Amino acid sequence: MVTQHASGRARLADIPWEMYPDPHDRPTSPVKVVSPDDPNILYVKFDPNFTAGEHWHPHDTVYIITQGSLRFGNEGTFGPGDVRWVKGGHSYGPEEAGPEGVEFLLMSLGGPIGLNWSDIYEPPHLDAHGDDVAGRARLSEVEWEMYPDPYGRPTSPVKVLSADSPNILYVKFDPNFTAGEHWHPDDTIYFITKGSLRFGDEGTFGVNDVRWVRGGHSYGPEEAGPDGVEFFLVSPSPVGLNWSDLVPPPSGAIA
Repeated sequence: MVTQHASGRARLADIPWEMYPDPHDRPTSPVKVVSPDDPNILYVKFDPNFTAGEHWHPHDTVYIITQGSLRFGNEGTFGPGDVRWVKGGHSYGPEEAGPEGVEFLLMSLGGPIGLNWSDIYEPPHLDAHGDDVAGRARLSEVEWEMYPDPYGRPTSPVKVLSADSPNILYVKFDPNFTAGEHWHPDDTIYFITKGSLRFGDEGTFGVNDVRWVRGGHSYGPEEAGPDGVEFFLVSPSPVGLNWSDLVPPPSGAIA
């Protein structure tokens, strides 16, 4: 039997802005709550030159910059199309918006994002950032490659932004391309950036729509619209494409 909330969707344009709550009354910023729990997904807006002090989150987080620019301490400045991820429990910052402000999709993989100021709550991990703690990728600098399928079925071009944990892909379907019913072992999040994509009976998703699905649940087919589609695909672990007619999904199909 399919559990409740096996999948969900949100359209950024339909979600109102609200101020992110902080129990210490420090200045925060407007957010759109895309998904409130697990995965916790926010769309965040910083005003020009807004600064958020050094802080940490309990779970792994992924940033996708959509507008403006954002500097993360010594990690450098990120702009539209840049993706940044950091392991839970590691302190970083400050975050400093550029002169035009910044907007970004923020995903917490595993539970609520939990904003913890480093000068109040000691981070669990005090070691310095390294490649195994935080990472970044710029779409324009990553080459397209065909997604491999061991069964030789047609797949699509992807840009591998992070290959392991989290696994972050940027995917492109040609016009009217169809991927049959399938499932992934872990939870996955889709963020549509161009075109449109239909997910079986879940309906059609367009630009700035977000969709998430629990691991082990079968869904599809995925059908690109007449202009094709491009989207970010994010999973806490390797996405693992399993065709439902070849490998039965452990949790059944999305109702």
